[in-house]
Amino acid sequence: MRAPLPPRLARAVLLALLPVALLAAAPVAPAQVLAAGAGGGLANDTGSAENFDSFSTGAFYGFVEVALRDGVLLQGRYTRMQLPPTAENGPDVDVDVASISIAYLFKEDWWRAGFVAGGGGYFLRPKSPGAGQVATDPKESVWGVSGGLLTIFTVNRRFDVRLEAVWHIMDDVSSRNPLVASAAVAWKF
Repeated sequence: MRAPLPPRLARAVLLALLPVALLAAAPVAPAQVLAAGAGGGLANDTGSAENFDSFSTGAFYGFVEVALRDGVLLQGRYTRMQLPPTAENGPDVDVDVASISIAYLFKEDWWRAGFVAGGGGYFLRPKSPGAGQVATDPKESVWGVSGGLLTIFTVNRRFDVRLEAVWHIMDDVSSRNPLVASAAVAWKF
């Protein structure tokens, strides 16, 4: 003997309500915070940060990030920096960087600070030689890593200001290792 089945419409409604019931019974997950921002700073490619004069060129960047958990940020970043030539009488080198990094932060009341590390692609493009200049650097696309210190100052719930110092190590012919000291702003969604 077979048990009677509920009408077809009732079965469809029960099937549609099943995921809702499962989600209602599941524990609440913390919301992931998304942020977007931009910043800029000074770049040093002389191998020494002993005086301010060695920070002779600039760097600008934009980023998007997600807070994976409290104190852990995953960031995707595009950076544009300009570095001096490796030899005299050469044009500056534009460097485009596409990178992914992760930051581990320690939390205080209105600020957080910690370490950041990542890696990505570095695209070195020397400018065209001007009058009296000779081409000194090749056009290259290489991999590299970066690491440094990050401090985030909370302005309000949606807005923060960041200070960072990041050292980039590129696998290029000239073994460039620029240090970028910068400030940025971020807007949280």
